[in-house]
Amino acid sequence: MYILIITSSYDQTSTYIINKYFNETNFFRLNIDKISNYIINIDGEGWTIIDDNNNILHNNEVKSIYYRKPVYPNLEKYDTIYHSLIKKDILTLIKGLIETFPGTVLTKPSILELCENKVNQLLYASHYDIKIPKSYIGNSLLKYNEFCEFKSIIKPLSTAKITNGNFTEVFNTNYLRKCDVDISLTPVYLQEYIEKLFEVRIICINDKIYSIKIQCKNDLDWRLDYINHKYDIIECPDYIKKFCYNMLIHYSLKFGAFDFIVNKHGSWIFLELNPNGQWLWLELSLQLDISDKIYKLLNT
Repeated sequence: MYILIITSSYDQTSTYIINKYFNETNFFRLNIDKISNYIINIDGEGWTIIDDNNNILHNNEVKSIYYRKPVYPNLEKYDTIYHSLIKKDILTLIKGLIETFPGTVLTKPSILELCENKVNQLLYASHYDIKIPKSYIGNSLLKYNEFCEFKSIIKPLSTAKITNGNFTEVFNTNYLRKCDVDISLTPVYLQEYIEKLFEVRIICINDKIYSIKIQCKNDLDWRLDYINHKYDIIECPDYIKKFCYNMLIHYSLKFGAFDFIVNKHGSWIFLELNPNGQWLWLELSLQLDISDKIYKLLNT
């Protein structure tokens, strides 16, 4: 039996897991950015995937699926008018394989899509007894400029990438500035800026929790400056653990990466949940056993 990992060719986390547990179980890696190197066959009896070494995986040989960080292939040889259609068809194919799989999946695309939605997360957190920054999602220029009256940030509402040929531009969290541009067709995600003592990333795998204190020199987003970070294990309050566990249950998740800010008053403030968040650098930095828990989940 195999663990099927659906990812990209340069996903180091997948490589790490395969190398670490190579002698304990069988893996089959499907790199979506190299999908032309595979043959995928689906008929009334199931599906098979054949890789470029002629290894064949049948659906009845799969015990679990790890849906990691798939990336679309390079489509420059096709006219740009067809790019969105090709991407949609690839995603439909992969979603179909995963959503119909009866075994363990970490995590199904339908669940990721629901949970990654910032509107869903904001509405969920606002009805829970948890501190969150003053926030606004919408397309009102009046509201936008109201947030400009105090120190605020603007965050991507969805995956903030624009691709033009071989050029990709990524939009990150930034400080908010006044504008008079019509935003009626471009909803924004605004939050009050919070002075922080430090940030915390909490990794939850079912009922196991890893709480990591992150100290960095970047006051805006720790993900923009990994070089100067300092990491430490930190005990998080019981009510924070309960919030994280309940949010996993609410979204039918087995894994989640939660981001919090701790302010100068010691209050824990929820920022967001990434249901497919990165964790490997924390395991390597602090000698954690996150990979063991993920492997155990996929191997049962």
